[in-house]
Amino acid sequence: MYRFLSQLYRTEVDEKIYACLKDADYQCGEGEDIQEGYSLMKSFFFHPYIDPVTELAIDYAKVFLGAGIIESDKAAYPYESVYTSPKKLIMQDARDQMLMKLREHQLQPDGPFTIPEDHIYIELEFMAVLCGKTLQAMDEGDIAAFRMLLNEQKQFIQKHLINWVPKFCDDVEKHSMTNFYKGLAKVTEQYIKMDMELIEEFAGRYSA
Repeated sequence: MYRFLSQLYRTEVDEKIYACLKDADYQCGEGEDIQEGYSLMKSFFFHPYIDPVTELAIDYAKVFLGAGIIESDKAAYPYESVYTSPKKLIMQDARDQMLMKLREHQLQPDGPFTIPEDHIYIELEFMAVLCGKTLQAMDEGDIAAFRMLLNEQKQFIQKHLINWVPKFCDDVEKHSMTNFYKGLAKVTEQYIKMDMELIEEFAGRYSA
């Protein structure tokens, strides 16, 4: 799920991704708030747009890149630094912390372009990596590593997601033109909150 969300923030939806999203099953049992977000995303595909992929690209550029925006508070720039630094600038302390975290795990963002490491796509992708390592530890019966990784997930959510993503998602909902991105924002915020609850539940269940 983290990987799915990260890719939708990474770049504009292309024809291939659009086709997959249009045919996806958005029904889930993950709670009313997340289902509301899925319903908003799905509703986009029933709107009679002449060129829906272009509509999404325009919305992405406006909301996340500030294209055509004069006032900076009319966009939702997808960087932790913008939401946690006093002057709302990129490449601040949050970026340095994320760079250190990625190096600690010997990770490097892929892609043809270079963006600050505190971009939401990279932070969500990092959570996907942690989830994979946690599952592997459980499969291998390494309970000590499992507990450690659960704790790292919890600390990362607290220090690098909960501290800014809810406000970011509010801005996305406020400034986006399409229900697709409004819904994506709602799903993102609610999924992170739900995952935090699950992590705490598992941490309690497997506490020493």
